[in-house]
Amino acid sequence: AKLVGAAKVVAPAPRHGKSLRAAQIVVCAGAPLPEGRKLRVAVIGGGPAGASCAIELAKAGIETYMIERKLDNCKPCGGAIPLCMIEEFDLPMSIIDRKVRKMTMISPTNKEVQIGETLKEDEFIGMVRREVMDGFLRDRAVESGCKVIN
Repeated sequence: AKLVGAAKVVAPAPRHGKSLRAAQIVVCAGAPLPEGRKLRVAVIGGGPAGASCAIELAKAGIETYMIERKLDNCKPCGGAIPLCMIEEFDLPMSIIDRKVRKMTMISPTNKEVQIGETLKEDEFIGMVRREVMDGFLRDRAVESGCKVIN
């Protein structure tokens, strides 16, 4: 390892007995990057969390790569999002597939939970199709400057 300015440059550990050739890792720990170097980040996963992270990183001018193995994934989750998340993620209302006022969630042990009993008259639970919402957020990440690797 050698010191370059405030950064430490280290060679990565060999992987499975093979070296990574002349690869280097720059460890900055809050220090400025060496002159001429740009921060690069890989975000693993292009679901709501990964795509949102990639959006913010790319907006901040960081070279961002989002790695997602299945871009057309139709995830079998319920897709329920509260109204506050629509605003917080700045989602268009067109992303909402259904507006639900009441539902029953049943656990694998058959416990039932009633959802929606405390909603006000003008409130609802937004139901989204994950492949639509995930795709929307990934597209927003690309618009922000992120590169998607599939």
